[in-house]
Amino acid sequence: MRKLFLLFVLFVSLMAYQSYSGQAYPVATCSVGVSSNTYGPMNSNSTADSKNRTAFILRASQLDAISNGTITSTYFRRLSSSGTLNNTANFKIYLKNTTMSDFGSGSPDWATEIGTATLVYDSNPDTAVGSTAGFKQFLHTANFVYTAGSNLAVYLEYTQTTAQASTIGWDYEYGTTCINTGNSNTTKYLNTTGAFGATLTSSNYRRPVIGFDANVPPPTTVPACTTISAPTNAATGVSVTPTITWAATSITSSYLVSVGTTPGGTDVMNAVDVGNVTTYSIPTSTPLNYSTQYYVTVVPKNVVGPATGCTGVSFTTRNIVCPTVSAPTAGATGQSLTPTITWASVATATGYKLSVGTTAGGTDILNNQDLGNVTTYTFATPLTTSTTYYYTVNSYNANSASASCTERTFSTICGATNVPYNQDFESVTTPALPACTSLENAGTGNNWTTYSSAGGSFNTKVLNYTYNSTNAANAWFYTQGINLTAGTSYRIKYIYGNASGTTYPEKLKVAYGTSASSAAMTTVLADYPNVTNGTTAISEIIDFIPTATGVYYFGFNAYSTADQNRLYVDNININVTPVCTEPSALTTSNITTTGATISWTAPTTAPNTYEYAFTTTNVAPASGTTTSATTANLGPLTAQTAYYAWVRSNCTAGNSSWIQVAFTTLALPPANDDCSNAINLVPGGTFAQNAVTGTTVGSTNTPALPASCLSTPTNVAGNVWYKVTVPASGNITIESDAVTGSALTDTVMSIFADCTGANSIMCDDDTGNGNFSKVSLTGQTPGTILYVSLWRYSNAGGGSDGQFQISAYDASLLGTSEVSGSKNDLKVYPNPFSDILNISDISKVKSVSVSDIAGRLVKTITNPGSALQLGELKSGMYLVTLEMKDGSKQTIKTIKK
Repeated sequence: MRKLFLLFVLFVSLMAYQSYSGQAYPVATCSVGVSSNTYGPMNSNSTADSKNRTAFILRASQLDAISNGTITSTYFRRLSSSGTLNNTANFKIYLKNTTMSDFGSGSPDWATEIGTATLVYDSNPDTAVGSTAGFKQFLHTANFVYTAGSNLAVYLEYTQTTAQASTIGWDYEYGTTCINTGNSNTTKYLNTTGAFGATLTSSNYRRPVIGFDANVPPPTTVPACTTISAPTNAATGVSVTPTITWAATSITSSYLVSVGTTPGGTDVMNAVDVGNVTTYSIPTSTPLNYSTQYYVTVVPKNVVGPATGCTGVSFTTRNIVCPTVSAPTAGATGQSLTPTITWASVATATGYKLSVGTTAGGTDILNNQDLGNVTTYTFATPLTTSTTYYYTVNSYNANSASASCTERTFSTICGATNVPYNQDFESVTTPALPACTSLENAGTGNNWTTYSSAGGSFNTKVLNYTYNSTNAANAWFYTQGINLTAGTSYRIKYIYGNASGTTYPEKLKVAYGTSASSAAMTTVLADYPNVTNGTTAISEIIDFIPTATGVYYFGFNAYSTADQNRLYVDNININVTPVCTEPSALTTSNITTTGATISWTAPTTAPNTYEYAFTTTNVAPASGTTTSATTANLGPLTAQTAYYAWVRSNCTAGNSSWIQVAFTTLALPPANDDCSNAINLVPGGTFAQNAVTGTTVGSTNTPALPASCLSTPTNVAGNVWYKVTVPASGNITIESDAVTGSALTDTVMSIFADCTGANSIMCDDDTGNGNFSKVSLTGQTPGTILYVSLWRYSNAGGGSDGQFQISAYDASLLGTSEVSGSKNDLKVYPNPFSDILNISDISKVKSVSVSDIAGRLVKTITNPGSALQLGELKSGMYLVTLEMKDGSKQTIKTIKK
């Protein structure tokens, strides 16, 4: 005979083991939850007269390992590490084979239930075998034979007549389909003092953590085949040391694992007995090959023999791994023109290939060049100075090559460059500085960085100086070295400004010299001791002539006092002085939906004429319209469109370079900008039911806002119109709300009796969600049309237009029971409810969502039970939406007390 110990334990997947001839056999598994409980299976508490009865049913699928076995002991798990039960306590255990899967929804009669059961234990529970805490063994005085295929009913009775000195906790399993398979009537219990009642009156999801000893007859047949769960069949990209996982099978003592490179093959593992386990990992010392298809078979075995006809799975291992590159470090700068690339060897690799280019993914330097089985490569031909290179190292062997290896970059040492030199800082990742530039005296909180975004008339990214609150600034930013020729006239252009206008005046000096050091900055091109223009950038153009040929560096020196704000420099350009000087200070005005006016300042030496043009992309035009004026009107333009205006000088010797300014035309008013075109709102039962999306972009400002709404009515701009018919209840709520991503965050609403704007009914600023408006009206005449004006709160001329939601609704427009339904006809009860709302048939429900009466989602419950815990909700009306497993939905109106 075989002896089996079956336990139902938390996180140990309900695994039982039986022993025979030195082998172990796992039985059916199931994962459960577990919690502590002071009254199950024994109500060992401080009440003198305390009793409880518990009955529960174990399914046959959980008892396969003890089929036809004689159960000799029962185990329960005790949590307490101290304390004993009084001698007056008594504990009884009854067992019965049954065809019942649960006790039904009624109250079972105790005497009837145990009348055909076997009393296997009747004694003081503290005499049970085992430590104070942990599993307690209750040795049966009468053995019980479990019949294969039956369910097993367990009946427990505990009584005490003397209060316990301390409460003793016992584990129980809770709320899993493993225990109850969706039915709350699998477990019944009764807690009482005084005389026991005749019936078990309560049902819930609790069941004590239980185990058994059983003498089981040896198997007479081979076990059934198992199912391999990992790797999945036909899986790709599998590790070369995979873990093979399979399901446990009953009457099994061990498993035979075979692995081969052909269907049913055994050239890697030939029926290796791995013991009574459900996983096996290929050792790291003997990995599989990369990029190879393998076939796996797992065959259960017992004393009778191995299972027959078992099939397996196939999988393909991943590509050979990418090598780990150690040098140059990722993003390294200042590298030699003949750098060495170094990487770590890869097991089973027979060689490596290298690609190098001057663009991401580029191969213009080396195109997947085979280097052989080495781990370094040194460039034989010098690379180019001041250049970023992109490179990738791949490994390979006879049957695999690495893929998707990380591309890395390095930059070579900086050399001098030629004019034209342009630096707009746009390609730099903030806060880093451009390659080949440098700093001097930065620190103590005073630093030049790349910053995004200064705003105003600056580009997206700028050179930014941020000041320390206690240390004065005297730091330099230097360009890359630039080759200049003696006697040649050059021109430097840049723009500058500060973040705070006159509040924090800044100081900036611009100079050049023969090295990137303050001592070499001997020629000062400009000095600005009081920079107060803010983000309206000032454009500067300076011509200069170097006296000697050589490499020159241009420095920008922030020398403000401590505790300032930000100083900006952008669009640095150095080039040969043009024969024709461009104009400056290009500005826009009178921007409308279809036109704009541009103006500019003439250069010191006026040109013959000017050319101007406009484009929708930031690309200079080939030519433009000629004018002798310093102003021009642009058009026709398209509403709400970004444009670039361009101007250049025309001289006898040629044309200057273009200057440009960006602007955006105004938007066309929305269709409901005027009350005569008010959009009709259809009242619904909730905000979400008939909400529509509108916009204030391009809207004008009519009529005047009622004085009762804001202390400063001028703080509104750009309104649009809606209308709504009052429902039969005479009540209506009109509410606005946000649209994700919209710049509009604050609205003001007025309700009028007509379109004149003179007959105001009510207005509101911030009653709705956040700063959005909401008006609730009662006692209105049904059928009356109300006119709704929605403004953008402008914050005295500021604020941002954008999209919004608006809806009219009243709870009277909801149904009295189901708001929306489907082919399902589920019920929720009780209604009204206090804390728990029950669902009549939870087996059809996939998830539950709860919304307030305005349609806002307040709670979502996935994988719900039949009893919804909603105690945290405030009193009021809610919509409970049941999403069914068949894809349909049912929404029910409920009331929380």
